[in-house]
Amino acid sequence: MSVNLPTNWKPEKSRAIDLLVTNPSSKIQEISQEVGVSKNTIRNWMKDPEFVEIFYQKYMVTFGAKLPVVLQSMIREAEAGNVQAGRLVLEHSGKLIKRVEVANNQSPFEKFLNTQASDMQEIAVIDAEVEEVEPEFTVLPERPVVPPKNPSKVQQIRELKKKEEKNRKRREARHWRERAEAVGVGKPERGRQTKAQRKIWQDKVEARERALNITPYAEK
Repeated sequence: MSVNLPTNWKPEKSRAIDLLVTNPSSKIQEISQEVGVSKNTIRNWMKDPEFVEIFYQKYMVTFGAKLPVVLQSMIREAEAGNVQAGRLVLEHSGKLIKRVEVANNQSPFEKFLNTQASDMQEIAVIDAEVEEVEPEFTVLPERPVVPPKNPSKVQQIRELKKKEEKNRKRREARHWRERAEAVGVGKPERGRQTKAQRKIWQDKVEARERALNITPYAEK
């Protein structure tokens, strides 16, 4: 089987393939001098998947052509009494199959178990009445109910102050929205605002009130 080289290959590249197939152990410097290209060019060719694949195919063709000669040499060695050569010839022709046997080495304990198992197989099975035994359950004591801990007076005062402050901020925000609606100023953007953003919006509402000569009513 011949291997066709790509038509776009240069003669130097084809020559390099022939040198590698003939002598795969050739050095890059030797091939570059023989072909007439730089060593970097040879290195780049050896990295090219197409080049490597064609090199492998041509080498396998050459290798296959040498097999009959190698086999004939092995046959001569086998006829001369070389046992290893004879074994390789028979394996190549399919007349000898390697068999690997693993010794079944058992420990004394494993041998004892196997003996007991074989003895048990010879004993007749005797039917016996099976008495159902109800399982015993241990009743655990009920978990004591721990009443919730009442908050201390200090905690109650803190929670009350937080609630009052929250309600105050809600009333203040509602008051400013009503003032803005009265003078035609839009509501602030949704989402949490910084103090600076809220101050700018409030200043806008107050400036609009002054322009319309409106006195803001007191917060309820």
